[in-house]
Amino acid sequence: MRIPAALAALSLLVPSALPASPAVAADAAAEAVTADSLTPEHRAALQCAAVFAIVASEQANGAPAALAFPPLAVRGKRYFVEVSTRVVAEAGLTREQVRDLIVADVGTLQKGASADPADAALATQMRACLPLLDKTVPPLRAPDLLQCTAILSLAFEEIHGREGMTPAAQDMKTLASVLTAREREALIAAGRSGDQADQAIAEAHDAMLKEAFDEGGGVEKYDIAHCYDLAKPDQKSHY
Repeated sequence: MRIPAALAALSLLVPSALPASPAVAADAAAEAVTADSLTPEHRAALQCAAVFAIVASEQANGAPAALAFPPLAVRGKRYFVEVSTRVVAEAGLTREQVRDLIVADVGTLQKGASADPADAALATQMRACLPLLDKTVPPLRAPDLLQCTAILSLAFEEIHGREGMTPAAQDMKTLASVLTAREREALIAAGRSGDQADQAIAEAHDAMLKEAFDEGGGVEKYDIAHCYDLAKPDQKSHY
């Protein structure tokens, strides 16, 4: 088993609060779990987590075959948390045991075969797992320009409040300012006055702030990467 590769892949799904277990524990933990501990549904869910870990790793490396699948940077982590929590509660395992089982599954998938999602077997498994991903973590919503204006403004406020005006905060402020200016121009072009445009942007900010505390996924249910695309400079302008 290629444990280092397995841990590297799994690190793309494991939240920072749940560091990967030592490699030597993976096989031992997997062997310690009896067949009666997990239902077929549990095993399928965990095996899909292993598939998502490999594809997420390849996506992070820019592999074209992996990028053909839905982005897993956000949804993969949420899937890992939700599936792990469910298996812990229903099968009586610890989080470490669940994590080690997934590490073992990643190693099994990698053993004797390419981890490249272009590999036919892995691609087939990924396609089979996508319905489970959609059921567990619904696809991200694509926010419009007004929503992105609010999302990046909130992101700036969060970073600035935590770190002060660091380079990261300044970058986020710049992106938020770009989107705010573009949305204001779009609203005015649509017939709003300057004051009405400013009010619409302020209302969107307050609505998104409220939504951030909702239990239905908050801001994380949006495809925030789309906002960065909307903030890209126009070909004939600079900022």
